[in-house]
Order: sequence, then structure tokens, then C-alpha cells
Amino acid sequence: MSKSKGNVAYAEPIARVLGVDALRYYLLRDVPFGQDGNFSHDALITRYNSDLANGLGNLASRTLTMIERYCGGQVPAPLSAIALGEGETLLQAALTQAAREVLAAYEELSFSRALEFLWAAISAVDGYLTAQKPWTLAELPEQRDRLDTVLYHSAESLRIIVALAHPVLPNATFKIWTQLGQSGALAEARIDQLSWGQMPADTRIGEPSAVFPRVEKKEALERILTMEQDMLSQKPTAAGAAAAQSSKAASGAVSAASSGNPAGTPPGAPAGPSGGASAPSGSAPGAPPGAPSSNVAPARIGIDDFTKIEMRVGLVKSAERVANADKLLKLMVDIGDEVRQIVAGIATAYEPEQLVGRKVAVVVNLQPRKLRGVESNGMILAASAGPDGKPVLAGFLEDVPVGSRLK
Repeated sequence: MSKSKGNVAYAEPIARVLGVDALRYYLLRDVPFGQDGNFSHDALITRYNSDLANGLGNLASRTLTMIERYCGGQVPAPLSAIALGEGETLLQAALTQAAREVLAAYEELSFSRALEFLWAAISAVDGYLTAQKPWTLAELPEQRDRLDTVLYHSAESLRIIVALAHPVLPNATFKIWTQLGQSGALAEARIDQLSWGQMPADTRIGEPSAVFPRVEKKEALERILTMEQDMLSQKPTAAGAAAAQSSKAASGAVSAASSGNPAGTPPGAPAGPSGGASAPSGSAPGAPPGAPSSNVAPARIGIDDFTKIEMRVGLVKSAERVANADKLLKLMVDIGDEVRQIVAGIATAYEPEQLVGRKVAVVVNLQPRKLRGVESNGMILAASAGPDGKPVLAGFLEDVPVGSRLK
């Protein structure tokens, strides 16, 4: 890279699109510390999705979501040591060895090597979950002790991994540490004193939320390069700097105003009866505020907003009615890497037995919410047909693998 040649990659656009942790991780993982190395936006985004979104981020999401769903948000107690299986013995050994190897690599300033050891440990935990299938154990009451043991080992593994990754990913690991219900300051945790079994059973976890949402490479790259071009086009004059500062302040004001208004509402527009903007000037004369107008196009969202929505192909494993709710069904839906409990308002159109074995379109990255006291972790997509708004499930004409992403 050379400033005079102009072939410089700016950090700010990367940090705004992927986060500071992602850039720090890529540089320490792919560039030998203290030496020159190759840099590419393409490799950066690939590393983000493969290691951070699909690796650490997915492990945290899976573990915390299952503890919330199957254990009421409390880390369960495992079986006694003498009752543990080979899978638990191998996992404990893998995490203990990873802690030693990562610490030794950190002390040698060999950060790339340390992260290789750490991500090998993440793969070991993923493999353990895949082999033990806690989502299947949860359906078998006689396997309750086994389920608790698997989820405890997953949570304890995640605790050790987060502590080891903190020097490289301080922001993301702090969030996961908090979600794990750890009270001590992560920055003060001594990684040379990590050992298996330090997480107390019955620890109350926080609300699970994604720390590394997956991004579409092409769209993320376009956003980064567009920001870089905007930075390059700015003239480094006093007048230009003042204008840029003014523009930045105005942009911040618009952003702040927009965040308090519904999508499509201009900052400062008067609120309508439902909290949105009042009727646009193109509405028919005499129409009440908020009345639809054939001359007004519906509010649009940008591609950045759309790409935040993660939709997958799901397979309904079981379905039952929700007590005291005429319209709600509780579904267990396989989305590829886990089985989700989802509550859907489709009971007036479908009998539970009609849905078992059916593939559906699922929004998987919504915050959990409770409907009639039953937690829902996602949304099933359906059309609203006819004057009565009958729900009609979205489906697939061709055979699509479970877990495939919709774009």
C-alpha cells in the first residue's frame, strides 16, 4: 500500500460495515504479526463469514438459544464425572489443551497461531453438538439428564473460548460473556488460570442476540468500496473539512431523527394517529389521515435493511395447538443447524397434522418473543389471501435442502 499511489484500504468503512473486531481478527489471523502481508477485501469478508459469523457467532447463538429454550434460561447441572461419556471426556481435553496452546502462542506474539488453536476448539464444540443432537434429546423426557450434560458442556466450552478470544475480539466477546451471565469483568479474567468446570450450574444467562450476523459478500464489498470512494473524493482543504464536518453533523441529526420514526417517515414530520407520519399531500381530498392513496407508493427500504433479514428453508418436525388460542400453532422447525420452536397464527387454515414434514420459509434472526406465554424463535412466512385474510404458507415447487438461505 502506498499513499502516493492511492492504493490504500481505509479502516473506517470496514469498521462501519463489519465492525472493528472483524478487522482486528482478520489482520491478526491472516498477517504474521510484525511482518508484511497481503490484504484483500474479498478475503476479509470471507474470513468474517466463515470464522466469525459461522464459527464463534453461530456457536454462541446455538448454545445460548438452546439453554434459553430447553432450560428456562439457566445453565443446567451436568451428570457426575463418573457418568460422563466419551464425548464429554474428549471435549474437556480439547478445551484444556486449547487453553494451554493459545496462552503459549500469545506469549510468543504468535497471534495467527493462537487463533488457529482457538478455532480448532470451536470446531470441536460444533462437532460435539452435532454428534450429541441436543435438539433431539429435548424431545425425549427420559434423556433430560443427558440434555443437561450436553448443554452444560457447550456453555462451559463457550466460556473458555470467549475468555481466550477476548484480547483479539474485545467487543464481541464482552457481549457473549454478558449473555452467558458471567458477573466478573472479562478484561480482568486471567487466561492463565482458566480451567474446566468454573461455570456454576444454574447460572442465569442473558438474552441471546447475534454478535456476528452473516453478510452477503457482494453487497458488503460494494458498501465498503463506496465509502472509500467517498473518502477519496473529499478535498483536504479547510473549507472542505468544515463542509465535511457540517455534513457529518447533519447526517447524524437525520439518523437520530429517523431512529425515532417509523420507516419512511421524514425527520420532523407530524405523527399520524398510529405514531407514523400524517397523510401525505398526495392523498385524496377529504381522506382521513393515514388513509391509503393510489397515487402514493409504499415506503421502500434500502438493500442494507433487506440483507439484515435472514430467511431459511425449514422443515416442520411437529405441530400442536396453543392452549386457549384459536389461531396459534406451536411448531418445531428444523432450520439446518438446529430445531427452533416457532409460534404461528395459522391454526384457522391448517390442522397440525397437515404441517408435519412440510417445508416452509422461516425468518430466523428475529428476537424471541412470547405469544400467549409460549416463546417463539422465528417467523413462518405466509400470504394473506381473500377478504378474510386467510393465511397461505409460502412453499417451494422444487426440492430445496433444509437450512438453505433465501435471498
